[in-house]
Amino acid sequence: MRKLFFALLTVLTFAACSSDPVYHGMTPQQKENYAKALAGEYKGTYVIIYKDGGDDAKAVKVEGSQMTITDQTMHSVCFHNYPVSQLSKVVSDPDLAGALASAPNVDFLANYRFYDLQDNGDVSWGFEPAAIPITLHYGGADHYLVLKLSSTSFIRLTKASLDTGMPFANQSVFQFTVDGIYEGHTLLQYFDGFWQDNGTEYLTYFQLE
Repeated sequence: MRKLFFALLTVLTFAACSSDPVYHGMTPQQKENYAKALAGEYKGTYVIIYKDGGDDAKAVKVEGSQMTITDQTMHSVCFHNYPVSQLSKVVSDPDLAGALASAPNVDFLANYRFYDLQDNGDVSWGFEPAAIPITLHYGGADHYLVLKLSSTSFIRLTKASLDTGMPFANQSVFQFTVDGIYEGHTLLQYFDGFWQDNGTEYLTYFQLE
């Protein structure tokens, strides 16, 4: 009976493991094919969630926004007309906040990559936003600033959604943060990790239509 128990346990364990997803690296040709399936223009809404040091988070929506994903040659995501002026709501320096409030919208790029491919054709995909350089005039001088961005978004693209030409049908939100504002190597404004008590936070979602 004891041998039968262990034999059954071994079979069940093997069966459970064999049903787990199997991940693979991707060949250049596979990356090219999947990149072509992603390439295109996407319309949506920026949803900016921020805290200015208080307990309550606030939200701003900017509708009619657009995102472009290039093919494998560029392998990038371009977020169009990002409203950097909204940062003025969470900047402590009044001169910098005033200059930001009238800053025009900007386009910026984020590199993307494929992380792994499953046997069923599903693929893990994510993007890494670059910094946004902006020039502002305040305090009687021009200031050449950089907004440091980051993202922890990893999206599962299913084979079915790719085949139907709707690659983000199962996950239509792209998330990134502004971590800080720099002038050269000098940090002008730091944004805390999200949802910390009484922190200053700044999170952006791009929600597809």
